[in-house]
Amino acid sequence: MSLRRHLNRLLQRFRRDDDGVVAFDFVIVFPLYLMLFLAAFETAMLMTRQVLLDRGLDMAIRIVRLNTINPPTYEQFKDMVCDASALIADCDNALRIEMEMQDPRGTLDFPTRPTCVNRSLSIQPAAPYSTGSQNQMMFVRACVKYEPFFPTATFGAAVRDIHGEYVLVSTSIYVTEPNG
Repeated sequence: MSLRRHLNRLLQRFRRDDDGVVAFDFVIVFPLYLMLFLAAFETAMLMTRQVLLDRGLDMAIRIVRLNTINPPTYEQFKDMVCDASALIADCDNALRIEMEMQDPRGTLDFPTRPTCVNRSLSIQPAAPYSTGSQNQMMFVRACVKYEPFFPTATFGAAVRDIHGEYVLVSTSIYVTEPNG
């Protein structure tokens, strides 16, 4: 009988004891908060890089559009975009640019899929690049690939490629200004 009474007292004391309740809540809730924070951080970095890529492309296009006498080479144009896109890591190796003349009276004729860096190839194929001449309508597209901060997070599946890298694309059309 004393054993039974001793077990009852032990169980009652266990039921009344609330030590560890906070730890139990923490174990359940903390991973959810951590996932939310990581998703917000990844989203913020993705959006910031996209805005900087758009800005860099716009600034480089302005120089090309107004400077028809001495247009930049592909590498110079790429450097201009990279200089204005500060948060894109290893921009020189991650950025591909396409620039083609378009007929303003016809339909736009450019590939629907952007030409991005293919990391499986040691030498990248040449992307179409032509700065055009005065009064020509030009189509420009920049594509950047980069590694996410948290690759195990499920966020960003829509902007990932088959290698798990995020793909950012910025597109613009401009008309080269006449000079003289």
